[in-house]
Amino acid sequence: MNVLIAMDSFKGALSSERAGKALERGILRTSGHQTTVCSVADGGEGSVHALAACVKGEYKTWQCRDAFHQRITVRTLLFKEGESLCCAVEAADIFGLHNCEVSSATAATASTYGLGELLNQLHGHAIHKVLLFLGGTITTDGGLGVLQGLGIRLYDQMGNVLPDDCNPLFAFDHWDEEAFQTVRKKLGDMKLLVGCDVCAPLYGKEGCVLTYSAQKGANAMQMHKLEQQLHLLEQRSARNLMQEGCGAGGGCAAGLHILGAELTFGYELINRYVRLEQRLHTADLVITGEGQMNHQTLQGKLPIRIAQAAKKEGIPVLAVCGQREVDCDALTAYFQGIFTIQQGIYPLHEALAHTEEYLEETGYQLLRLITMAAGIPHTVLKES
Repeated sequence: MNVLIAMDSFKGALSSERAGKALERGILRTSGHQTTVCSVADGGEGSVHALAACVKGEYKTWQCRDAFHQRITVRTLLFKEGESLCCAVEAADIFGLHNCEVSSATAATASTYGLGELLNQLHGHAIHKVLLFLGGTITTDGGLGVLQGLGIRLYDQMGNVLPDDCNPLFAFDHWDEEAFQTVRKKLGDMKLLVGCDVCAPLYGKEGCVLTYSAQKGANAMQMHKLEQQLHLLEQRSARNLMQEGCGAGGGCAAGLHILGAELTFGYELINRYVRLEQRLHTADLVITGEGQMNHQTLQGKLPIRIAQAAKKEGIPVLAVCGQREVDCDALTAYFQGIFTIQQGIYPLHEALAHTEEYLEETGYQLLRLITMAAGIPHTVLKES
């Protein structure tokens, strides 16, 4: 049996590649199977690492602010497409959630300003194309921080300039139109592709505030205000920001779209280089998964994308995860089975520490069961 393993990263524990390799070790403890591990991502954590496995490039570091306005060093991937110099950026490296403790103060403070700073530097470095992977962020500012980082002044209703050391969405009313047009024209020299990790629109029931802002620290009062402000942002932009993906990164995708960026899904952007469909042609079984599978997975997260691609080829798909939302029956429509790797009830830090060995054991048990059920002659290899 040919098994294609295409795992998302297990946030806080393993990269896509390490998660896949762990499963592979378990599968290869039974004989009669061939495996292929494919590093993939959906725009969230590990996207640049997955891309680096597919292209020849080099890492370069830059200085900018993080979500809380502290100077940090950000690593990006530079590579060439023909004569064009490209740069891959992971937004979470600038303003990622990273298992941070959050509160209402987080929602009031976190900003995407640093990304605007970085885009300015990339433009000055003669970058022709930027691949920005947008997922796993701690911000909900509609991308207005990006505008500030690019030098565009934002104002409140009284005409006061908004400070650049907080979430500008709360008090936003309008921007300096002349500066906005100047920056938009400048960025036109640099193709900006945004790989969104979710298909969420900007606002509404499935938008970035009502679906994601609570996990980023926003309280009920803040959520109400932010939701109102996103409607205002759409009005000021005179654009439709309810298209799929605009809610990614706490609405950062919408702000980038206003500036002329092309929005796509992170998986599709990565897949231009990974070419997963070609690998599916020789697969008998696909195994995918991520750290948590829940209702947010249905918003176009990587396991769903993998399952959809496999379904087109008529290939069965299994999902493996650290934790599964019990009442999310809609997930079962995409997979022949969903399996958690937990070997018992442990504190989170302990479970994360053992993710690799749990994945290996799960891979071993799954393929052993499948082999026996299919009546395929097999031999269990002795552990060294």
